[in-house]
Amino acid sequence: MSTSTSTSKTLKLNINVQKQNFKLAAQCQIEWIKPGIHVVFGKSGCGKSHFLRAIAGLENTQGHIEYEGNTWLNTLQNIHTPCHLRDVSVVFQDSQLFSHLTVQGNLQFAFKRSSATSQDWQHVLQALNLEPLLMQRPNQLSGGEKQRVSLGRSLLSKPALLLMDEPLASLDWHSKQEIMPYIQRISKEWQLPILYVTHSIDEVMQLADQVIILNKHNDVSVIEKMGPLVELLQDVQQGFNQDFKAGSIIHGTLLDHDSNGIKDTRARENSGLNRIQIKKEILYTPAKIGLSAGPMRLCIQANDVSLALSAPTDSSILNILPAQIENIARQGSGQCLISLSLDGQKLLSRISNHSVDKLNLKVGQHVFAQIKAVALQQSIDI
Repeated sequence: MSTSTSTSKTLKLNINVQKQNFKLAAQCQIEWIKPGIHVVFGKSGCGKSHFLRAIAGLENTQGHIEYEGNTWLNTLQNIHTPCHLRDVSVVFQDSQLFSHLTVQGNLQFAFKRSSATSQDWQHVLQALNLEPLLMQRPNQLSGGEKQRVSLGRSLLSKPALLLMDEPLASLDWHSKQEIMPYIQRISKEWQLPILYVTHSIDEVMQLADQVIILNKHNDVSVIEKMGPLVELLQDVQQGFNQDFKAGSIIHGTLLDHDSNGIKDTRARENSGLNRIQIKKEILYTPAKIGLSAGPMRLCIQANDVSLALSAPTDSSILNILPAQIENIARQGSGQCLISLSLDGQKLLSRISNHSVDKLNLKVGQHVFAQIKAVALQQSIDI
């Protein structure tokens, strides 16, 4: 697969999709500065799948679509490029594998019809761990295995843009955790822009670089907001953060257990812990098989961050870090969402209004953020 230096990729849209009881109107420019995952997020019924299908050429769509200077749709000029000529590949919620073919047959279906090489073939088998499955048929596979095969088939078609329509929606929690690391890797390894649809905040937090939020206004599905995930998470007033799973993304570096220059007694004395260096501070996370030293992304739910006025000396919580309050937003149900500056990054904490008043918390105040190591979700950072 390609390992060449990445360049910016741009998708320009000005589209309308109208059906009996549904209307979508979307105008935007989506740009991949580097390989990454743009997530289309919103509640069920807000038009996410229609948006993706319109880009793929699977919906009756009016307007204009252009990708990398290639016009796929221009109804004024009567240009309607069909799906199979748009140089996209779509991974659906249902893997849509050919039931009469083995895994190898399903992969070869795409391989023989594209410019993929034998090196690409081997890379797909290794990267997605598909070799043990080659002789099996789809009805012998688990849900996660089916989606890995579907993903491999899409990669072997050598698309310029990969579209993923709620690919994990039908999987259980274990299967989702199994396949998400594969999705994280492929964008970088294949230098491939990905547009990914989901209504799951967990998937947004673990996969997204940029987020496109769809919502309905006056019964019309529109793009409500779009931007980097980290920026959206920093806005305590943003509807994105009103969900009970609201949280933060912290970027850091997973250190080798024997890293020189990091003198930390707890890291040596406690087995089963990873150390993530933020800037000056170290975060402790549960050891996770398959992770190697390098850039990491930590997902931290606001509900898992408590605050203290002084650093506890007799606590079981390993992560007790100095922070400064930047914003305090009182929400419903007696709760408060607090934005903190932590070692140069933003961290959200959700505590009760009672605790805010009891501690007399103010903007600008220095506090200590307490985060249980077991509450941290960690993944590679692309």
